[in-house]
Amino acid sequence: MPTPRRPLLDGVGLSEPAERLYRAILADPRADRDALAERVGVDRGEIDALAGCLTELGLADADGDQLRPVDPRIGVTVLLRRRQEGIERAVAAVTDLTRDFTDGQTRIGASPLTELIEGRHQLGTTVRALITSAVSEVAVLDTPPYAAANTIEHAEQSSLESGVTNRAIYAAEVLEMPELYDNIRKMTAAGEQARVLPEVPLKLLVVDGSRALLPISTKTDAAESAVLVHPSALATALSALFETLWHNALPLFDGANDVGGPLDASERELLGMLASGVKDEAIARRLGLSNRTVSRRVNRLLERLGAANRFQAGLQASRRGWLDN
Repeated sequence: MPTPRRPLLDGVGLSEPAERLYRAILADPRADRDALAERVGVDRGEIDALAGCLTELGLADADGDQLRPVDPRIGVTVLLRRRQEGIERAVAAVTDLTRDFTDGQTRIGASPLTELIEGRHQLGTTVRALITSAVSEVAVLDTPPYAAANTIEHAEQSSLESGVTNRAIYAAEVLEMPELYDNIRKMTAAGEQARVLPEVPLKLLVVDGSRALLPISTKTDAAESAVLVHPSALATALSALFETLWHNALPLFDGANDVGGPLDASERELLGMLASGVKDEAIARRLGLSNRTVSRRVNRLLERLGAANRFQAGLQASRRGWLDN
């Protein structure tokens, strides 16, 4: 038996045994079919069927009992071109299929812009399908409550591996849940860009900035239904909402913005008052400084921490241990 090799040509319609046969005749164009059957590891009768497959695909020519390989630079390239043409036809058909789907939804009273997804199983299937379909980006707002487990992790990892950008904004309370926290670290290690906010207003999935999924749930129950928003002004608005929250959120697990060392006593006191919600005027009175000086110190502190607001500064400094005595 030949040593198993990962198939590489299944994407152009070649089975694993057929690929082994193609490799065998490339390596030895003079081998007869009995010798090929032994090399490929199949019965002699199967060789004829595999040979027919290769000749039909244009990768070999039959010459009596022998098979003559077609140069892969020609044969495989032709197969790739055919497969690409098929993909392009399928992509072009999406428009017509979508029109048929929209007409069908209209006949049953459903909105052409939205679709109700009901049931936890169907919801999970829809989420995975959306993530898998992403071409450029998957954007997520994540906040409790949660179902028992993360069932879309594999889809997320696959999208990252295919070069799709994944961005997620997590509610701060998620970081207090060990299992979810570990999963966030795992996903960021795989390439996800993660940020955090004190509160995230809703769960949301936006794909390529044009389609969105909003789970329907109460504040205490995990979602078992959702609204799927097709490309529309509503989907664009939801994408814009994500971008606004992303701008205000604090990056997680990103030490690239560290500047300098821990805070000194005065900076620690200033940051502590900021995080507690003390207004600049009160800080100025307490520290015996002018309002302008306090404002300048606050801005310098935010810049040093790479923070856009007081919450970000407090969380960033705490995460780095800069508030420890």
